[in-house]
Amino acid sequence: MARVVKSISIDAPREHVFALATDLTRQPDWTTFVKEGLVTSGDGKSAGTIDRTVVKVGPRSTKAENVWTEYAAGEVFARRATSGMEMEEKLTFTAAGNGTEVQWMVVYRPPLGPLGWFMDVFVMNRVYQNEIEGSLERLKSELES
Repeated sequence: MARVVKSISIDAPREHVFALATDLTRQPDWTTFVKEGLVTSGDGKSAGTIDRTVVKVGPRSTKAENVWTEYAAGEVFARRATSGMEMEEKLTFTAAGNGTEVQWMVVYRPPLGPLGWFMDVFVMNRVYQNEIEGSLERLKSELES
């Protein structure tokens, strides 16, 4: 499995950062790649919730269904794709002085077997890193402005 881990410090209370970052309907406002997000089952505030997202990384959009595997308000949000590309992501939120340190980890299996692994080394992993870095910068901007 390939892995990307990025973090950022945001000058905003952890509860505010967590609330915006985990509000699926607002993710298209600050992420560079989530174009649509909708909770389809569950309360949207606990593990077991199911969501549907439309994600555009590179030239094509894909739909994915995800199950939330971990949810602790103000601390951690994790989910695993149950359709689309095999992927898990986890966001952790740590108080840092008056602000918040956000870490975003994505673990995924590139599609297309050996060709996908080859493409990941030269293109896909860097694209994911850029998308996550850009999204974290936009989250920071949204919360600090």
